[in-house]
This record gives sequence, C-alpha cells and structure tokens, in this order.
Amino acid sequence: MNVLYIASLLVATFIWGYIFYKKDYHPQPTKVIAQIFGIGLFSMAPVFAYKYIYQHFLPIIAEYEIFKPLLHSSLLSGIFFFLINLILLSVLLFTFSATISLLLTLFKHDTLANIKDAIKECELGFVTVSILIGFLIYFETFIQNILNIPIINTILGTILFLSIIEEYIKHLIVRFVDDKRLKDIDDAITLSIMVGLAFGLMETFIYGFINGDLSLLFFRSLLTIPVHVIASGIFGYYYGLSHFAKPLTNATVGEKKYRFNSKLLHTILTLKRSSIYEDEKMVQGMGLAVLFHTTCNILFELDLAFAVVPLLAIGLLLLSYLYKDSHILYRLIHAH
Repeated sequence: MNVLYIASLLVATFIWGYIFYKKDYHPQPTKVIAQIFGIGLFSMAPVFAYKYIYQHFLPIIAEYEIFKPLLHSSLLSGIFFFLINLILLSVLLFTFSATISLLLTLFKHDTLANIKDAIKECELGFVTVSILIGFLIYFETFIQNILNIPIINTILGTILFLSIIEEYIKHLIVRFVDDKRLKDIDDAITLSIMVGLAFGLMETFIYGFINGDLSLLFFRSLLTIPVHVIASGIFGYYYGLSHFAKPLTNATVGEKKYRFNSKLLHTILTLKRSSIYEDEKMVQGMGLAVLFHTTCNILFELDLAFAVVPLLAIGLLLLSYLYKDSHILYRLIHAH
C-alpha cells in the first residue's frame, strides 16, 4: 500500500509539472526544466541548515524568537536588534542557497554570475517583507494588551515567518541557477513553479515519513503541493516583471498598465524608473506569495483543510491569468 501512496505522489507531481510546462508560451528545453526541478529537490536543505544553526548556535534567529526584541524591548532598541537579526538571517539563507546552487551546477560560470548580480543588486525583499510583518506583530501586541486576546505573535507569527523563508529560498534557487536564461515572464513563472513543485515534493515525503503515515502523501499531493506551486508561480510572475523592468517601463504601448507606481520615490531620489519598478515588483511578489502560502497554512493548522480547496481553485485560475498576461507582455518586451 505504501508503494501506491508514493506512486500517487510522484504521478501527481508529474501531472502538476506537465500542466504548467504546457502553459508556457515559449518553454525552456526539457533538459533545463529537469535541471531546475532536480536542484529544487535540494531547496529544503537551507531550511534544515537554518533550523540546525538556530537550535545549536544562534537561537536569536529562530522563527519564534526573531520578533521578541520588538515585543519585549524599548521601541528603538527593539527595532535595532530586530533588524540585525533579520539581516543576519537573510545573509545565512542567501549563503546556503548560493552554496547549493553552485554545488549542484558544478560551479558553472552562469551560476557565479547570477549570484554576483544578486549581491550587486542588493535584493532586500526578504528583509522588507519581514519588517512589514514585524510591525504588524508590533501593532498586534498593542491591540492584544487592550483586548487581552493573542492574535498573531504565537502561531500566526511563526507561520508567517516560515512562509517568508520558504518563498525566499525557492526564489533564490531560480535566480541563482536560471536568471540568465529567462527569455520572457513565462519562463520566470514556469521555472519558479518547478522549484516550488520540487520543494513541495520533498516536504511531503519528509512529512509523511516523520509522521510514519505514508497515506498523507496522497492527500498532501492534492492540497499541499498545489499551495507551493501557486505561491511560487505568483512570485515567479512578479520576478519576471522585475527582471524585464527596463523594457516594460520604457514601453510606449501599455506603459500605463505596467509602469512603476512609486512616483514619489522617483521624483525625490531621482532613481531610474526601472530600478524602482524592479524593487517594487519583487516586494509585491513576495508579499502576495507569502499571503497566499500563510493563509493556506493557517487553515491547515486549524484543521480546516476543506477551506483550502476554494483557495486552490482561485489560485490556479490566477496562475492561468498570469500566464495569459505574460503572453501579452512577451510582445511588449521583445519590441524593445
């Protein structure tokens, strides 16, 4: 019977991957898809490395400890230590993901170039979104003191932060391995989905074996894996918008729809439109992916798995729309 459960998981994974591969306007060669999926199977490693480090060396960066400075210190010192812990954690996650990508691509020049570009561009989406959630939790404690009802800073705070970590790592794997290969936004969506699919597959295997109940593999292949697929696909779309920021912000057709929104930053700081647009889309992508991922995980935590089903249906419809939109943008991108 266990063999059937494992087989059902593998078949479901293949079907999910095939569905989204066929949605790609100009899909990457199957060799590239297989490579990114194979590397994605190891994307759980930074999560385990992170847990090992905070359990044995740096407990201050544990997901349930990261917000404590905000909750139990004065405002200024709390914010300072909170930011230090976040930056330290982001550096660790970045380093773990880069090491895995380098090892599994046999130190390819493209991977080194992608990592160098990521460092040069100072991508702080992880820190930015974490800060927003940190202040949300800080505000929650103020409400909690009035109503005496815990809302976020226990279970929900941990789930939120773990979702950020997982989405950040999945994105880094794509960025380090295939950033130079992106021809259009479709590629960013599909490659992100393949890493999300591989991440979900390994998470499901590990979860089933740890709990000693392989029947969970069947149910999680229908519920948990699609959560990772949809969240990664959403992030992939916005990553694609960010990647092609220059042609999109310089476009004369459709500029009104795809131009950057942060006009004030552009005016005050005299930054390039494409630079603002690029950062803006990365933060939006991570924020929306984390919101979807967290909502589903909270429902699982509350034993409301049935409520996840309509969310998955909405998410799959959204991915179909994002693919269609990326097809329109393909002509816009390659016109410049």
